Amino acid sequence: MSAVESAVRSAVVRIGAPGDGYNGEDGGPRAEFWGSGFFIAPGWVLTSAHVVAEGRGAVWRGDRVIGITTESGEKLVAELACALPRPSAADQRTGPWADPDLALLRVPEEPAASPPNALWLSDRSALNSAHVELFGYSSALGADVAYVQGSGRASAGAGGPMMLEGTYVPAGCSGGPVVDRDRGSVIGVNKGRARDGSHVVRATPITALRRFCEEGAREAAAWREALRAHDRHHLERFLALDWSWPREQFLREQQRDPGGYASGFTAYDRAELFGRFAELPPPVSAGEVLEMVEEARRDVRRETFRLHIHSPRSWREGVGLLYDMHDGSASGGESSRDRERAAVVLYAARVCQALSAPGRTVPRQRTASADERAAQQTDPLAELKAWVGNVKAWVGNAAVTLPNGIDRELVQSILDSAVAGHGPRASYADVLVEIDPDLYGTHPWRIKLVQEDGQVTPVRQSETGVPRAELERDIRAALADALDKGDIGEHLAAVDFMLPRAMFDEPVEMWRARVASPDEPFSPHTLPLGHRRTVALRDRHRWMQRERIPEWHQRWRVIKKGHMEAVPLCLGTGDGGDGGLHHTQHESELAAYGRLRSAEPHAVPVHCTRAGSGQGAVALGVALGAGHPVVLWRRCDEQHSDCAEFHERAAELLNSARSAGAPESLRELVRDLRNQNAGPDVSKPATAWAGELVLLYDPPQGPQLADEPLRAPPLRP
Repeated sequence: MSAVESAVRSAVVRIGAPGDGYNGEDGGPRAEFWGSGFFIAPGWVLTSAHVVAEGRGAVWRGDRVIGITTESGEKLVAELACALPRPSAADQRTGPWADPDLALLRVPEEPAASPPNALWLSDRSALNSAHVELFGYSSALGADVAYVQGSGRASAGAGGPMMLEGTYVPAGCSGGPVVDRDRGSVIGVNKGRARDGSHVVRATPITALRRFCEEGAREAAAWREALRAHDRHHLERFLALDWSWPREQFLREQQRDPGGYASGFTAYDRAELFGRFAELPPPVSAGEVLEMVEEARRDVRRETFRLHIHSPRSWREGVGLLYDMHDGSASGGESSRDRERAAVVLYAARVCQALSAPGRTVPRQRTASADERAAQQTDPLAELKAWVGNVKAWVGNAAVTLPNGIDRELVQSILDSAVAGHGPRASYADVLVEIDPDLYGTHPWRIKLVQEDGQVTPVRQSETGVPRAELERDIRAALADALDKGDIGEHLAAVDFMLPRAMFDEPVEMWRARVASPDEPFSPHTLPLGHRRTVALRDRHRWMQRERIPEWHQRWRVIKKGHMEAVPLCLGTGDGGDGGLHHTQHESELAAYGRLRSAEPHAVPVHCTRAGSGQGAVALGVALGAGHPVVLWRRCDEQHSDCAEFHERAAELLNSARSAGAPESLRELVRDLRNQNAGPDVSKPATAWAGELVLLYDPPQGPQLADEPLRAPPLRP
């Protein structure tokens, strides 16, 4: 048995009912053996959600009812820390189980024997038909539960399930590790054979573990705690001069490249850097990591890469986007590996720079134990400085070995700016949600990132779509992903909805990218979009027609200077002659066009009721045809008596936007008015009218609709 196989065997465990005290819930029979799992750190076991579902409701409540049996036969009892997905019913046991089918178990008690050498989780984000080994336990081969090992070939897994071919996985191996045979690192979790009768085995890629961070605060905290423990464990094993994954992997690297010591980003580098990263606060967003990765790739003049398919949730995942992109083939020779290492060093330097920026806070999740913190009586900001200092030390030592003098100077420049307390300049992107008209009862949709220069990067889409009532739920995960990539530094991504005109009265500003759980404290991520971000509509019709009519450009050229003035969208509303009651005079399209076409170049049509149907929709179509890029209306029924007051307040709003110096400020003012009107019993007449305010903000310069590969985003001054 090789050293790697021995280490894997000591880490793989049997999962089932505890030895006593639990006979299954709801009258069901007790199942002694449910499946497999494996240690990823002392006290943490990773497995599949459908494996622990055998324990039914008590498992999902978080009770300590999950039995763990190690290779030596020692029995421990674990509890569920988090799982995805959670079943709709507590007693659900049978499949098919939806992806990602992962469960993280906390094992509070220490084993009496020496702790197992937990397996190394790959940080790589690329997978090209890797040769893999599969491990687990099964009772399908005989009366007793037996250890099983197999080999095969893995493919896919970048954005969905991993497929394993050329291998046999008996029942019970679900939850066991899929190990890259060349690198000895875990790249997936066994899920089981497909139910379509094929011989393909499915697995969940390790990259899917980031989904815990998208689920909620509790799940994110549990996963980050486990990942910190994982990277600390491997660094400690490496420094203890005993057998360890980094040392074993380094020997394998040497066999592949004799005499290539310190060439490329080695296993030693990974153990040291990730162990130091483990003490740092996590990234603010995926966008923060992707920005640093893009800068590092530009610095070393590497080829472009479709980064938008990734959503890194940790500093170590950013490293995985910078090296070994060709599946370890080393096709570029030594110089190629040196460039990869330079990119990693530059990236780590920028992590230090970002965490040294003024105002960077330390999250409540503490990496040390409460007893350690109480004993040390340390200041969190002083701790942060010390943690960053440890990473800087690694960066400084690694930079000395870079063969390119320009790279060495650039690393030093970045570190010097970090010492001075300057944060990185942030590039940024906003979010565009495109929703198509009703097609046989459903609305196809697409979500994209829009960079400052108009370049568009697809994030996710559904060409089959869903009914209108289900749109918010259907796009929620994709929207959260896009916002996480667009929020960089001090930039909070704006959201534009490109809608068909029949949906102009859909309350999209009240949609949520994440739903708060009952046990979760207040989080800005779960607020309605329009209460935290600037939300505006775009007209899908004129963008799809691709008609940039001269009037549109002419009006925008004037309005973008900040001068805006309200005019009625429809005749008869807001003129005060009817005591403020809503009343729309009939006006032909030709007459409305003549009136709106002759309005001042800085005019903004305003309407005190709905504009997605009725006379308001007709007039709005005419206004857009006359080139108006900005329109305001209120999403309310036609029976109201404050129409004149609304027009007066809207005019004041446009004037205040002008005094702020730019039309973009109108978006912020609308958001602020919405927040002032958030209470259920708003009594202030100055803001009560703004509760259902809708802003169409549609300049002719905007997203380029052709989907293109992600370009390097511009730097924001």
